[in-house]
Amino acid sequence: MTKRSGPRKTTPAGRATALADYTFRQRFRVPAEWAFRWCIDFAPDDWARFSTPGTRIVTWLSERTVRLDDRFPSAKGAAVRKVKVVQIYPDERRWVSNHILSPNLHSQFRYSITPDGPSASVLLFEGRELHWTGRRLSNTENARLSRRLRTEDSGGWRRLAAEMEHDYRKR
Repeated sequence: MTKRSGPRKTTPAGRATALADYTFRQRFRVPAEWAFRWCIDFAPDDWARFSTPGTRIVTWLSERTVRLDDRFPSAKGAAVRKVKVVQIYPDERRWVSNHILSPNLHSQFRYSITPDGPSASVLLFEGRELHWTGRRLSNTENARLSRRLRTEDSGGWRRLAAEMEHDYRKR
């Protein structure tokens, strides 16, 4: 067998066609521990928090591992299913979501919450989204996709921050 030199060539099915790496921070006007508990309180009615209709099945596999099975319509109306396994690290106030069934298979999203004084906190979001269909994107196109996803996801977290702060005030 001859050794190859250079990068290994793979088929489109074996390698993602797009990769979006992106991060952002979101400040909450609630204490870190309260924000963390609010964020990991996964429930079937979580879709009520989002602007799109959908359903969620929540299956706790252990005290710190949950399986989320989400179904919702895409922007074009087609049904989308995303199954994620979420590992929770309470001592560090962080959790990691791995897609195990979805159009974005093997994508990973990491969340951590740190205190920002006694009555505020900050979420650090780190996302790596993989796409498996369509043509392979250039580095410039991947960067554009990363910026778009950062804008969409950070906007969603701004809305969640307002809801979280409202829930905190009314407790």
